[in-house]
Amino acid sequence: MLNVLIIEDNSIIAMDVKSIVDETDGFVGYIVSDMPSALKLADKRPIHIVISDIEIKGSADGIETAKMLQTLYLTPVLFLTSYHDEATLERAAQVDFSGYLLKPFNEDELIAGLRLCALKIKMRQFPSEIGAEYRYDLKMQQLFYRDEPILLTAKEHQLFLLLLHSRGRIVPFAYIDDVVWCNQPVSDTSRRQLFHRLRAKLENLSFQSFKYGGYMLEH
Repeated sequence: MLNVLIIEDNSIIAMDVKSIVDETDGFVGYIVSDMPSALKLADKRPIHIVISDIEIKGSADGIETAKMLQTLYLTPVLFLTSYHDEATLERAAQVDFSGYLLKPFNEDELIAGLRLCALKIKMRQFPSEIGAEYRYDLKMQQLFYRDEPILLTAKEHQLFLLLLHSRGRIVPFAYIDDVVWCNQPVSDTSRRQLFHRLRAKLENLSFQSFKYGGYMLEH
């Protein structure tokens, strides 16, 4: 069963999309209306596919939210929107989306988009074996050590994924702040403490800290 995150602040449209998702074999839908709720839900259960409106509540729109989720969890994205102007399309192109459906949407096109995303997930290659007896299960979105799950907080999990996806390269502090703290103010101390907690929990992996640059997970 693939979990589908529906990001939509119009409750009627959201419920309509959810009913289609739930009635399509192999999928189950969950509804949120803004970025903080999306990230909170993604920490509670694996999110495999994102269906996002573009104009949603909060300071971050659907494009930014979808991009954030894709950065962390490598989720395929379907946009479902009323906007198709050039400026919006250029911004949406920042996300590797699998479909761009205009409202009022066609049910068959939405189902086809879901199935395309499912195929992409099935074909996706991801280095589950991290090394030092660690592995990451992408479908479960869970880190294991010697087949025992590692309990990470939401922010620890997000930081780990950023470092894992950029393994061998420095992830800048500014990028970490944008993703993990969702554009909220964060002190150097808070960021540093988060990094130290993560490194302590994953003591068999090799991390590096660059004073004025960022953090890195070594190969």
